[in-house]
Amino acid sequence: MQKVSIRSATFPQCYLRIDGSGISSFQGRGAGTVNCQSYVGPYETFNIINQPGQPNDVFAIASTAFSNVFLRMDSGSVHGFSNDGNGTVNCQFGAGPYELFRLERQSDGTQAIASVNFPGTYLRVDGRGVHASNSGSGNVNCQGSVGPYEKFIIGVSGKSLTRDELEQAINTYGPMLKLHPDELYANTSIEYFLQHSKLVDSKSGTSIEHPTVEQLPQNGDDKQFYLELEDNAKAGDFNQAKAYVHALWTPGQPYTDLQFWLFSAYNGPGTAHINGLVFDTIVKSGDANLAPMGEHFGDWECVMLRIDNDSKQLVAIWLSQHSDGRMVLQEDISHTFQMDRGTHPIVYSSRNGHANYPSADTNYTEHHKVPPVGIPAGIEFYLANNTADGGRVLDCSQKYQVVSADWLSGAEAYEVPKWVGYPYRWGPEGTTTHMSSQTVRDIMNAAAGPLAPFLPGAMLLELAGLILPSFVKDDVNGPGAPAKQRTWAGQY
Repeated sequence: MQKVSIRSATFPQCYLRIDGSGISSFQGRGAGTVNCQSYVGPYETFNIINQPGQPNDVFAIASTAFSNVFLRMDSGSVHGFSNDGNGTVNCQFGAGPYELFRLERQSDGTQAIASVNFPGTYLRVDGRGVHASNSGSGNVNCQGSVGPYEKFIIGVSGKSLTRDELEQAINTYGPMLKLHPDELYANTSIEYFLQHSKLVDSKSGTSIEHPTVEQLPQNGDDKQFYLELEDNAKAGDFNQAKAYVHALWTPGQPYTDLQFWLFSAYNGPGTAHINGLVFDTIVKSGDANLAPMGEHFGDWECVMLRIDNDSKQLVAIWLSQHSDGRMVLQEDISHTFQMDRGTHPIVYSSRNGHANYPSADTNYTEHHKVPPVGIPAGIEFYLANNTADGGRVLDCSQKYQVVSADWLSGAEAYEVPKWVGYPYRWGPEGTTTHMSSQTVRDIMNAAAGPLAPFLPGAMLLELAGLILPSFVKDDVNGPGAPAKQRTWAGQY
């Protein structure tokens, strides 16, 4: 018996997934769900089990998450090639004829998974559009020949990176972070932030001036503790900046995620790009500083590099972009990212907000369009995440600290700093950012220009009320602790 993951060779971030929920007895035509997932978790690991009385190369594929549940393939209706595949792939309780397979090695080193009961038919995976989802996605069925959708990489579970291999991967692929030349709030270190902060205990009414990492609390009541940063420290000290690496590997996964967490003492205001519309035609455009919207103390962003544990190759990059992010798979990396020294992806940090992008551009997000009823004018607006060359550069392959790699033990283990377990926000509690509708009205009026005759004051205020919530993503409390964010757990 061998524990494995089964990855599509054509769709590198697509793993076979079995959901055998509720299957506790034999099902005539099978049951459950077999589809795909973009990562390896419990539903994406299997035991390869040789069957009594069968040749040594014949095996059944058993779920590790559901007891005695096996992959089932009914390809009796498959006769030759079909564009979209055919047949049925699901689950069965116990292993019978429909649950028997053998591997056929292909000339490119991949494997095809062939049915024993239906000779000449193969497992087929269409991983187009597969993304992280609780219920999986993609399509799994059968094919009458071996093509791109019938080729797999069988990953042997249990293989992890050693400490030396982990550090070699960081040195080989660590990103180059380029700040905007007009960045006011640069990356800095945890130590700098704490040296210019006060740790407040709202329950006891006491505080610690300039706490050390060791003094950060690890537990307490909800919202009991918070940090207050001195105003003159918002700019940070870039000379102290470094990437904090959280290395994430789950037994059974064929890859390791190197999460480069990037910290800034302050997040600056957002910038809106506003188009004034008349009958859907842009008649005036303008950018507006949304201060204080978007401002908050403490800012965490992340660049994730996914390393294949066998080949040690870079197979995916994920960039955090405020509350969202972007995953770039192996086949798209070369034409999406510029590389420094051939292997280090260049990542651009947006001005003031620190969202990450693969190129120097405006990078519009949060598109909204408000066409008022009964009049020919409207407003279209975006958040502008401006990135550019010419600013300071952080080489994360050289300036970094590994803060977590929990599969390593003994002499190979890393010391986990206490700030990792600090469960509270990196900013004050009980404070919010406010921008009046009147202020938004003035911004819109300036951007709309000639639209003003079409937009009565009451209508501008109404539009402002619609626009305002679109830009409220944070308050000045700042973000929660990285270890409490979904990214830390590998949910991208």
